[in-house]
Amino acid sequence: MTMVLKLFEISDFLLLLSAIITIYVAQYYYKYFTRVNPLPGPFPFPFIGNLPQYNLWFKGDIKAFYGYNYKKYGDIYEVHLNGNRNIVLARVEYIEKLLTPSIKNSHLARYPNDEGLNELGIGGKGILFNQDHKSWKYNRQFFTQAILSPKFNNEAIYWTNRLFDELEGYWNKLYLKEEIIKENKNIDFTTWFSQYTNDMIIKLLTGERSYSMAAYFDTLSDEKSEHPRAIVDDSVRLVQALRKLLVGFILFVYVPPFLRHYIPYFKNKADDLLQSVRFINKRLDEIIKNRRKEIENTPLDKSLPNDMLTSVITANTPRDVNYTKTVGGEALNRPLTDSEIRGNILDGFLAGTDTTANTISYIKLI
Repeated sequence: MTMVLKLFEISDFLLLLSAIITIYVAQYYYKYFTRVNPLPGPFPFPFIGNLPQYNLWFKGDIKAFYGYNYKKYGDIYEVHLNGNRNIVLARVEYIEKLLTPSIKNSHLARYPNDEGLNELGIGGKGILFNQDHKSWKYNRQFFTQAILSPKFNNEAIYWTNRLFDELEGYWNKLYLKEEIIKENKNIDFTTWFSQYTNDMIIKLLTGERSYSMAAYFDTLSDEKSEHPRAIVDDSVRLVQALRKLLVGFILFVYVPPFLRHYIPYFKNKADDLLQSVRFINKRLDEIIKNRRKEIENTPLDKSLPNDMLTSVITANTPRDVNYTKTVGGEALNRPLTDSEIRGNILDGFLAGTDTTANTISYIKLI
């Protein structure tokens, strides 16, 4: 082997490497130009697809990236990310069936079975990123039962009003003082409602108070909120980690594993997100463990909180009104595991914060 290596000069290795790369590039573009049912879309590059356009031109802004492509290429186009050809649909009639909530929907998977999501620890769990049909039905049953119960709806109404009263209190202190009115300061509705929905969603999902509004108020005012600083900071850490996951998980969908593992720029971002996920899992596991103890120590004749966490923990236990449930004629006679509960809680946050905040801001503006 040593003799063989001696026969090759550095220039020979470079020539061999150049030949391999040239062959790969030629094969890549041959497959690209001869692909079945070609659609318009941004021109891809070998190894990295449309990552340069997404990450360099639009700075990782997914809305700007797809918005630009929609304006340029129309209602249906394709992008190449993470080695996959992705067809993007932008007309109601194209996506209507994809978004139907029916369990008979033939298009179950909203996201591909991607190894990046599995590496991140959210693939195959909950509902949003779950491609296992049996597991998806199981989780969907308990998620739906929890959020559609009358007690949960009453809890949502109560905390919506209570937290909005708290929000108004912060606004009164910040914007209704005479000296501040003279400065004609504007209210940043988007940021405030984002903090408001963070607090509301976390309370309804876990039964634990979150203090995003209090933390934001403390950054704007010399007068601090009435909540203890340590509790506020601990709450903010969880919210920041959850929002980092909400914004950053797409990195594990679009960026190939090689770049995430070995290229410093992408590796640093990926490692930072993985650290946030580990913190989220640890924090949620603590909350779930503590809630289980609270439930065990509560007599059967005493009522329990009406948050989603309590509902999914007690599902298919003696605490559950409908002890045994069925989906498609199959009995679901076991309670959810901590990992399954954590996946459902994450789904609730990822799907509930920005959409709720944007809706409230829109209603307020009109």
